[in-house]
Amino acid sequence: QAGTWAEAAGFGDVVLLAVRAEGVPGVLQAVDVAGKVVVDCTNSIVQGEWTLATPAMAEWVAAESGARVVKAFHLCPDATWRMTPPPVHVPLCGDDPDALAMVRQLVADIGCAPLDGGGLGRAVLFEAAAAVEIGLTMTGHGLGACLTR
Repeated sequence: QAGTWAEAAGFGDVVLLAVRAEGVPGVLQAVDVAGKVVVDCTNSIVQGEWTLATPAMAEWVAAESGARVVKAFHLCPDATWRMTPPPVHVPLCGDDPDALAMVRQLVADIGCAPLDGGGLGRAVLFEAAAAVEIGLTMTGHGLGACLTR
């Protein structure tokens, strides 16, 4: 069912932040996700340069929103998530044990295996890996096959 950003954020126990990185500040102004589990799958990347535009986007989201942020689902393009079967592994990182447990279960529920990547401070490394992957994919040499069945 369709709704506003605020209605979507208020609906469930876990919120998937799946908007373009430049839209994140506006979304966070429109919603209250303080204390909620937010799965950040954004990639703040300078197009054409394939570098990070905003280092540690996941940490910024956590600081700005008060949410319990888990970085996940950002290393594969959207087409990968439509594959049957989906990718085997989903790397994730975060600081809140309960939030991580919830996201691990969601990952398992879609038929994937979570890979624990450490605390949220490591999200910048995952985001940099995404920048490299996207840049390589744009030149026809992506690493996506490493994460798929």
